[in-house]
Amino acid sequence: MLLRKDEVFYIDLPRKIEKEEKVQEEKTKENTSEEIQKIKEMREKILSEAQEEARKIIEGARKDAEEILSNAYNEAEALKLEAKKVLEEAKTMKDDFQKYILALKEKIQKQVNQRIEEILPELLDILKILFKKILEKEMDESAVERKLRSALSKLVGIKNVKIRINPEDAKKLDLSEVSKETLIPDPNVERGGVIVETDFGILDKTFSHQWELVEDIFEEVVGFEGYTERTEKEVE
Repeated sequence: MLLRKDEVFYIDLPRKIEKEEKVQEEKTKENTSEEIQKIKEMREKILSEAQEEARKIIEGARKDAEEILSNAYNEAEALKLEAKKVLEEAKTMKDDFQKYILALKEKIQKQVNQRIEEILPELLDILKILFKKILEKEMDESAVERKLRSALSKLVGIKNVKIRINPEDAKKLDLSEVSKETLIPDPNVERGGVIVETDFGILDKTFSHQWELVEDIFEEVVGFEGYTERTEKEVE
């Protein structure tokens, strides 16, 4: 049985359509696969770029942190050195100040000692002259009588006693209670003085002897022998 062309066309049309659909489906699959691959590649690229950017950011942050830490460490070391330097300078200033104070103290003490040594002779001479004037003023007639009576009170029971006084003092004193053998006027005895001689020794109560004792005391206490001649003239 023979079919017409148009009949054959209609008979093969479903197959043709199915074939075309398959071809179209294959193309669609291919296109979809390509799109998916492109999307994957784009995603991987974006992810890679993001990872690289993140790595750069992290690396930059790490370098910045290291630089900050390094700068902070260097600044801390510089501050430590500066503080150490300040402490050393303060210690040096303290030591220098202490040395200055000690030197100043020694200098002042030296000047004071030097000044004392300069004025001590004159001061001692003045003191001696004043003391001598006081002793001379006390050497009156009553002083001679007091010395004489004091000596007699100590000579009770002692034999061979000789009492020497100045003749001028002997004229003015009431010496009736003293024997002539005991009391001897002696011009060598200065006015106001009394010298008692016994077998046990001599008791000298003259001004000269008392003044010698005073000078001995000055020399013993002060350790300096003054010369009164020049100062005595100035005072007079």
